[in-house]
Amino acid sequence: MNWQELTDRELVALCLQSSEDAWRELLRRYHRLLTGVAAKTLRRYFANYPQMKEMVAEATQDAILRICANDFRALRELEWRHDGALRGLLQITAATAAHDFARKRLSEKWNIDQEKSLEEPGLVISEKESMEDRVHHKILLEQLARCLERVIRGEPDAKRDIAMFLLYFGFKVTAPDLARLYQMNIRKVENTVARLGRMARVNCL
Repeated sequence: MNWQELTDRELVALCLQSSEDAWRELLRRYHRLLTGVAAKTLRRYFANYPQMKEMVAEATQDAILRICANDFRALRELEWRHDGALRGLLQITAATAAHDFARKRLSEKWNIDQEKSLEEPGLVISEKESMEDRVHHKILLEQLARCLERVIRGEPDAKRDIAMFLLYFGFKVTAPDLARLYQMNIRKVENTVARLGRMARVNCL
């Protein structure tokens, strides 16, 4: 059989008939796509991580397992509305698997002590604060932001760093969420927010 002449739909039909050769062909066609999507997704969370290759391999394997789960339900229920239907399914599955992998890895590695160290006294909103206290807190943060603008004026990422400072201390946006938002390494986000917190206390309070 000339596997390369088969359409994706024909190939999937053979896969669902438990053809090992068909599965090998499907992986040959789309393994690079799966790893590419997984790698691109994981880089948003783990820029320049030395274990990137291993993480991509694990996320890719998880994506394949998801395709096979529940008696290949994803393939059996795939709607073939266009020629790229299978490609689209695989891209979404790989991206979802990589996002879930990253969230799990970040959760496992999150250091509670480091998270607390970012919470500079007087800068983080407490859940027990009254509405009046929250208003005063907002005014304080705005004043600190203006002060920090003067302190770090001229730095190439000054506007971005101050925005992160306000999001973290004013709106309780977490460091992992900031890392995803600004497509930065989470450690750099932590260091930036902590640095501005210290500078605000030394120069602005």
